[in-house]
Amino acid sequence: MSAGGRGVNTPGVKKLLEAEAKAAELVKKARNQKQVRMKQARDEAEAEINAYRSQREQEFQRKQTANAGNTGDVAAKIKKDTEVKLSDLEKSVTDNKQQVIQKLLDIVCQVDPQLHINFAARK
Repeated sequence: MSAGGRGVNTPGVKKLLEAEAKAAELVKKARNQKQVRMKQARDEAEAEINAYRSQREQEFQRKQTANAGNTGDVAAKIKKDTEVKLSDLEKSVTDNKQQVIQKLLDIVCQVDPQLHINFAARK
């Protein structure tokens, strides 16, 4: 056999070329189907993620709304406790004011004259 293109026209080679073209077409079709399945799977996963995200967001909003009421109650309780403590302190000041003033006056007015330690040491 000489290499002059004579072998291309034989029925066996034609059959092989047709089979190769058919196989290439099948591979192309399979790749396209795979791409379609991947896109479909990606879209389904994205939809599932969005649904889950939406559900969690709603749950978060519900909990945040429930806690918002509790926060107001806590703030009101703290304000009330603060007012009670302030009134107790004001009452204590009013009750003990004269005693504290008297003690201060007694300490300031009680003079016990003594020589300073350095003066006494010179002798």
